[in-house]
Amino acid sequence: MDFEKLLFVSVVFLYSFGSFGILIGALTMRRTLSKAADIVTLAGFALHSLSLILAFAAAGYEGLAASYHMQFLAWCVIACYLAARYKLRHPFLGMTAAPLALLIYILSLRLTGLKNLLPDRLSALFFGLHIWSLYLSFALLALAFGAGLLFIYTEGRIKKKEPLAQFTQNMPALGVYDKINKGAVLAGFPLFTLGLMTGVIWAPLTQAVAANPKVMLSLFIWFLYALLFYQRTALGYRGKKTALMAVFIFGVSVLSVLFDYGLSHHSHQLLPD
Repeated sequence: MDFEKLLFVSVVFLYSFGSFGILIGALTMRRTLSKAADIVTLAGFALHSLSLILAFAAAGYEGLAASYHMQFLAWCVIACYLAARYKLRHPFLGMTAAPLALLIYILSLRLTGLKNLLPDRLSALFFGLHIWSLYLSFALLALAFGAGLLFIYTEGRIKKKEPLAQFTQNMPALGVYDKINKGAVLAGFPLFTLGLMTGVIWAPLTQAVAANPKVMLSLFIWFLYALLFYQRTALGYRGKKTALMAVFIFGVSVLSVLFDYGLSHHSHQLLPD
């Protein structure tokens, strides 16, 4: 097994243990297990970062495989989770973020033989503006998704006057979930807009078809995102409505990622053997 494969297997192992530990630690309210899971996840993140750096150093912008982009998306999800974990001092967002990142990282294996088409002369700028902004907006939306699910579940039990599950007694208040939702939307929408606009500008340079279904789906996501942003900033919406909206937008965004990397190869080409 070469060093690259060893790194991949190690990251999968550490993320798997971290995801399982975060979930069980939250459900059983065992802080020791949660802390151990965080340490393991952080170790996986460090190896994940190393693998991305080494791959980039070897291939450069133009030579990066599509699998690299998927692994970078998983990296963004974990990075945003770790930042939120440090800020909130609570691992509850890891119950959705860590398994999601693990799944994306494993699915990147499917794209090993494909290469993303990037503009020949503007690869660095394209990667910096388009890829970074879109992937960070997706990662922030993943946090809003996790907070939204917990908000919907907890508020529903409270309104029905049903007893809460034991693990929810150690969870933050509903206002914390709503605050995460708002922060993710306020930061994520401008990033998504930047990523979408740079993609439109550079689409002709990659011979992409501007009217393909992937672009139309991205525009639909932007419209939903803009609506939620408007509701948050101008109308002052909060609570269940915005939580449901965030969950729905994230679901459509996952569909968009699957379409781009699974159902369609309009922006990919086969790597030479």
